[in-house]
Amino acid sequence: MKTKYFILLLIVIVSCKTYKKDRFSYDYDSEKLWINSYKYEVFYGCISEGLKNDSLRIILQNKDLFNPCNELEFNQIDSARNIGNKVIKNAPKPFIKIDLGDEYLLKKNFISFNCLNYFASKELDSIARKEYKKMLKGEIKRALLVST
Repeated sequence: MKTKYFILLLIVIVSCKTYKKDRFSYDYDSEKLWINSYKYEVFYGCISEGLKNDSLRIILQNKDLFNPCNELEFNQIDSARNIGNKVIKNAPKPFIKIDLGDEYLLKKNFISFNCLNYFASKELDSIARKEYKKMLKGEIKRALLVST
């Protein structure tokens, strides 16, 4: 009887998979590269909307290659950036204590914090995976049309 309980307990422990993030690496397989590139476009859309024409965004445009994936189509990039725009537009106003003379802080928000948190969210992971699967289906359909 104890053996049965032990085996049952072992099965439960082994079958419960915890959520793990991958270790950082500069090397990506094509799926991971596409998904992270899509997520980056969301992040860039979020930062761009939050900063508008701020100098950091201008520096990024002048110095950054953005991401190494050239497989995202313009409609996918636009869709991703629109998600990022919505993150900032829907961000609540911060609740912070303002001292006399610090009223300029009322025009600020937690832009980079919110954008980075959304980038790392399970929600965006799920959206990016769905978009990747849609992209694959589109490639398969195009390949079938070309081959006929």
